[in-house]
Amino acid sequence: MTITLDDVFNILGIPVQGDSISVPEGVTTDEAKIEMSRYGGNGMTLEWLRLLFQGVSDDSPPKFIEFAARGFLLYILGCTLFVDKTGNRINIIYLYFLRDLNRVGRYAWGAAGLAFLYRQLGLASRVGCRQIGGYLTLLEAWIYEHFRNVVSPHLRVEYSKNEPRVNRWEPRKDAGLSLVYVQALRQQLDHMQAHEVVWDPYCGHRDSHPLLDISFYTGMLKCLDIVEPYYPDRVLRQFGRVQTIPRNPYTPFRVRRVSDSKSYKVVYQYFDGLWQ
Repeated sequence: MTITLDDVFNILGIPVQGDSISVPEGVTTDEAKIEMSRYGGNGMTLEWLRLLFQGVSDDSPPKFIEFAARGFLLYILGCTLFVDKTGNRINIIYLYFLRDLNRVGRYAWGAAGLAFLYRQLGLASRVGCRQIGGYLTLLEAWIYEHFRNVVSPHLRVEYSKNEPRVNRWEPRKDAGLSLVYVQALRQQLDHMQAHEVVWDPYCGHRDSHPLLDISFYTGMLKCLDIVEPYYPDRVLRQFGRVQTIPRNPYTPFRVRRVSDSKSYKVVYQYFDGLWQ
């Protein structure tokens, strides 16, 4: 099982198709470093953004309101789709996609957020990693949708079927995070049977949560320099289909491991133009 574009679209209600979260080619590494050095690095804190624009009002100059709108959107991105391990920083490169506020909704934010989360999940699975980035609310809601017998989430009474599915759940806060509780969850997962999994939680609700054709795209998801393989053909049961033999996985473009180190880097090449 995996988080699919269908999950992202229905859980978060954000676009998974559209323009790519990619910057134009043609900028050299040296040019990028010079430009970044002018602004003291490639990131800013979310707290700084919040304090800078919290005083905006209807009486503020129109230009400042426009700047505040971009700052707010950047703040939202840093709190949701592109959360880093500090939980308080956002890469300023995302400002590139907020230049024209009328085009913000045309980007495939959901696809980019999923690529970012895939990368963070891969990094978190390595030896010695103690933190994780990415939009964990998406991961949490995905677990609630597919593994209800394990986590037993609370249903939100006021939920309307036309809302994003993330609004359907209220997380349990009484279970605690003790080692005993984590071990119990692992044991439940180890003994789980196939019939206990909710493979297609949106079945029966497709009038308000449609299955988009883009969900079956097999290839690479892209978010800036992050390129992650996407294999819906390996989880067809999540779409209410019969599982068939999937195609062979893609071969990485480059794999690098630092000598006498447990860290390694796997790089995939973006080979199609779906999200350019």
